[in-house]
Amino acid sequence: MNPPNRIPIAVRVAACAVAGIVAGAAVSDAAPRQPSYEDLLARISPAIVSVKVVLKTEFNMGDAMQEQESVLDALGAVVDPGGLILLWNSQLSATRLMDAVRQMGEGEDFKLKMTPTDFRVTFAGDVREHRAFLAGSDSELDLAFLQLEERPSRALASIEFGRSRPARIGDTVFGVSRLSPAFDRAAFLESGRIAGRITKPASAFILDASPALLGLPVFDSEGHAVGAVATVLSRTSEPAAQGGDMMSYFALGRGRMESGPLGVFLLPGERVEDLVATARLRARELLEERRSEGPEGPKGPEGPPAN
Repeated sequence: MNPPNRIPIAVRVAACAVAGIVAGAAVSDAAPRQPSYEDLLARISPAIVSVKVVLKTEFNMGDAMQEQESVLDALGAVVDPGGLILLWNSQLSATRLMDAVRQMGEGEDFKLKMTPTDFRVTFAGDVREHRAFLAGSDSELDLAFLQLEERPSRALASIEFGRSRPARIGDTVFGVSRLSPAFDRAAFLESGRIAGRITKPASAFILDASPALLGLPVFDSEGHAVGAVATVLSRTSEPAAQGGDMMSYFALGRGRMESGPLGVFLLPGERVEDLVATARLRARELLEERRSEGPEGPKGPEGPPAN
């Protein structure tokens, strides 16, 4: 009987090492590299745009109504390559503020109305201002949409909702904001954490992040949009001892997640995705209407008023 074949130990060790290298390479190829912070900023920031809004504000001082015009420097996010832009509705409309004031039992005699009369959008690396109009708004979700008057000559960098896995409590999320024109509108990355969830008065996540992201999307570590930041209004009556005065509304901008009947939360991506789809259709209808009116047609932000 011939002796069994014996493979030298050195050969077996070398074979195992090669197999390990091959297996490791396969695992490495299967697992995508997680983007760095620099990658995330470079990927997201082209879709975060600056919006100059001319705002007419009417309010009562005693028995007399006063009117003033101001210019607001806002931020928006391109959510369609054809020029649809998402932004925070409450900076265009007094509805949310007035609802919160009434919910707290304050300011019954106070009247406030805000009407945007002009929108100019500026893209990163482009000094030109592009005219836009109000294509729609949702006062309950506190989001609004602008549409560029002229469709861009090439597709814009845009943000798409619905591609991420569902957000989970404990996830780290990221948002991109911009500095003021005084500092070159430089884009910067903000991070936050999904800290909890509410089911009433709406399904939303408690977000431990800066209120500076209001109206803007936030992203997972791979750069997929998981939702958008907005205010949520509770219509449950609460005693004034919770801080029911006008100043508690403005405390939201100083690190407070909720104050009186108003809170800052993360709306899930699927809710925002549905809203974007509706706004996209409405924006196309309005574009067609405006084109049919010709060069003498309306030039202001016609369309559904900011609620």
